[in-house]
Amino acid sequence: MVLGLFGSFLQFGGIERANRLAGAVLTEMARERGQPCQLFSLNEAPGTHVVAMDGHPYSVRGFGRNKLRFVARAMGLAPRVRLAYLAHPSLAPVGLLLRLANPALRYWVATWGFEVWQPAPPISRWALHLAAGVTAPSRFTLEHLLKTQGLDRAKASLLPLGLEAGFGDSDPNHREVSLPSSSGLILTVARLHEPDKGVDTVIRALPKVLRAVPQAAYVVVGNGDQRAYLQRLAQETGVADKVHLVGQQEEQELKNYYQRADVFVMPSRQEGFGIVFLEAMAFGKPVVGAEFGGIPDIVVDGV
Repeated sequence: MVLGLFGSFLQFGGIERANRLAGAVLTEMARERGQPCQLFSLNEAPGTHVVAMDGHPYSVRGFGRNKLRFVARAMGLAPRVRLAYLAHPSLAPVGLLLRLANPALRYWVATWGFEVWQPAPPISRWALHLAAGVTAPSRFTLEHLLKTQGLDRAKASLLPLGLEAGFGDSDPNHREVSLPSSSGLILTVARLHEPDKGVDTVIRALPKVLRAVPQAAYVVVGNGDQRAYLQRLAQETGVADKVHLVGQQEEQELKNYYQRADVFVMPSRQEGFGIVFLEAMAFGKPVVGAEFGGIPDIVVDGV
């Protein structure tokens, strides 16, 4: 059996998009090997959720943030599991428990970014060292696995993220999103729970942008507790009429925003990779990012 354990799966975000793609890969790999596959997501609503990836449906079971049931169900399957994929370093200790129940089991751990840029708790670090392998999406995160976590280079793999086939395609019959009609549309797509996504930097720079491009407008797709602060900042900076915080959007609306944008900007100070840059590139948009973290693996200056 192949077992995939995820923190979140269906929500808005780059990690969730990567998790859905990983779920499809695990399902197909198990099918090719003639093995069953079980996918669990800690944070999804309880029950079975069907996900379609490139026209191929598969299912994931949600546990409504109930950690005890999540771990207990995984442990119940441990004797049958040959390969486990743990989609976040915080889940790595579950790998230790699975190995205790089934010493023949091999588990892999996916890391993303800042969660391994500082020394991990001892139990998590031990779990990383006992894994069959650990993946990092960027050279920056890979180096932290080796230096900060002390991981054996033979166990660490660079595994850049990707998009599902056809992401850059849109439904021509889908309704258009409501946006300023002028050119000069600047777009950011980000969860607004984290203060380091750089949205505040763009808002502060907007007066200078407007002096050069008076018709420019700034659209931010995403929700979070930073939203009220960013609205106040736009007011204080005198650009409130040019800043549009449109909240979280469904997939097709998100693609419409990418289509309408003239440039994608996210000067984030915490990206382990930054899959939104790939999303913008899929629509042929120029992108601007900070020279930090995993962003330079994707965004090449002047290209």
